[in-house]
Amino acid sequence: MLEAKNLSKEISIKKIDNETSNIKIFNNNILSQIVGEFNKNLIKIEKLTKTKIFFRGNSFTIKGERESVLSVSNALVFLVNKFLVTGSLEDNDVDYSIKKIENQNLMDKSNIRSIDQVIKTPRRSVIPKSKKTI
Repeated sequence: MLEAKNLSKEISIKKIDNETSNIKIFNNNILSQIVGEFNKNLIKIEKLTKTKIFFRGNSFTIKGERESVLSVSNALVFLVNKFLVTGSLEDNDVDYSIKKIENQNLMDKSNIRSIDQVIKTPRRSVIPKSKKTI
């Protein structure tokens, strides 16, 4: 996906501790799209990630397990970026943002690597055990 030029001006993420993070979104149009009607998008994110999101003004405080908090933070960054690039958010974007982040986390932990990382030798192709051995 394209990266918005002024993404860092629209969102600020501060890690308070391992289980808490604070996120501020400065643009009210983006904020209203991300929160959704009657906070439906925030409720959906809470259910998918098993976190607790406290929302006041333009600030979100996210509490939960470390990986869940990180996944919510990355999902919100993805949603802000999506809004800046396309100008709108759809209902399935919230689900997609969480699932995309979780899939990236699973791929980082697994031994399966992309086909780009295959090393070709005269006799056979070899898949490296880590990214550093490429």
